[in-house]
Amino acid sequence: MAKFVVYEKVAEYAFKNIVDKSTASPGTVTTVNLGSGLIAGFAAAIVSQPADTMLSKINKTKGLPGEGTVSRLYKIAGELGLRGSYAGIGARLVMVGTLTAGQFAIYGDIKRILGAKGGVEIAPK
Repeated sequence: MAKFVVYEKVAEYAFKNIVDKSTASPGTVTTVNLGSGLIAGFAAAIVSQPADTMLSKINKTKGLPGEGTVSRLYKIAGELGLRGSYAGIGARLVMVGTLTAGQFAIYGDIKRILGAKGGVEIAPK
């Protein structure tokens, strides 16, 4: 969800303050979609990193006899701490950022080709 909200807000800002969407070339619109998608991908990676780190840890380690999932998650969270929850964030930013940027660039181009309305549509000034 975070990536959609961030994409819409960044694209809205760009089309409102940087590029006039009504006169922009298709390449410029694609560039805005790509950049907005990249920033949205970064946000999604940052938001989801702690949960994915904990999921990896819980799948790699075997619980003690009688230990429930919730207690294991609390234990892992305590061991990792905030810093440990973001281990490997650099690689994740690159992976999720580039994938999301590509997805939103394609999404924006398909919307433009089909003449679809909705999403980031700013009224003329």
